[in-house]
Amino acid sequence: MSAGKCRALFGFAAFAFSATVLADVPMALDRVSLSLGGFYPTVDARVSANGPAVAGTDVSFQRDLNLAKNQTLPAVRLDLLLFDNQGFSIAGYQYSRHAAATLARDITFDGNEYDAHAFVEARLRLNTVFGSWHWWFSPTATDVLGIGLGAAYYDLKGSIDGSVSVNGTGGSARGAAEGDAIAPLVTLGWRHAFSERTRLYADFSGVRKSSGALTGHLLNGTVGFEYYPWSNAGVALEYSANDLDLKADKESWEGRARIHFRGPAAFVRLRF
Repeated sequence: MSAGKCRALFGFAAFAFSATVLADVPMALDRVSLSLGGFYPTVDARVSANGPAVAGTDVSFQRDLNLAKNQTLPAVRLDLLLFDNQGFSIAGYQYSRHAAATLARDITFDGNEYDAHAFVEARLRLNTVFGSWHWWFSPTATDVLGIGLGAAYYDLKGSIDGSVSVNGTGGSARGAAEGDAIAPLVTLGWRHAFSERTRLYADFSGVRKSSGALTGHLLNGTVGFEYYPWSNAGVALEYSANDLDLKADKESWEGRARIHFRGPAAFVRLRF
């Protein structure tokens, strides 16, 4: 998503917050919370283009093209409590890698055949933005449960440059697969406050789309712990798993993308 679109989303969130009337907030929630930190996942990225999306045809950008499995991804999240029981959240991160490698097996990508031992350069970029709206209710004084709807925006691009074989004749070529999508999400959330300074939380969201030009599923889950040594500033440690499995049938990209992120994250968290 472009910087302009991100600024517009955060501007809308700030405006919505400014229009609310402040009141008592459940112990497990904050009126405003801003998280800045990093996500350190293990990444498994497989993309196929212009070919049947069946087992064995996907190109693994980690295994086949020597992209590193681990990378620290800067991450940001904004949470707002509106009207005392409705919460709005927006978060995002970008994964971007570039590597050069000599192939260990033949691969086909975007209609080009790359022979084993060919030298290739690979690039993979994934931008993600998640937005959600929760309706929170408090079964106890220290717990809140939330259910709601949201949306996930994914912008994916993978490319390979290298030597190819066409009818026994060598040459060079470039293949690319790209696409973006906005998918609705069903969201669930839970917060537990051990005290004003210590909390445990979990968030889950997902959707399955079985028809149209873009099909597949999106699943996200996070479990975390936050501690506030100061009243307005603290830290949060969490573990997240994000699974993206999409099949696309469009002019610019026909194939499949399977990208899985799993790993820990750490944040500095400011609350007001």
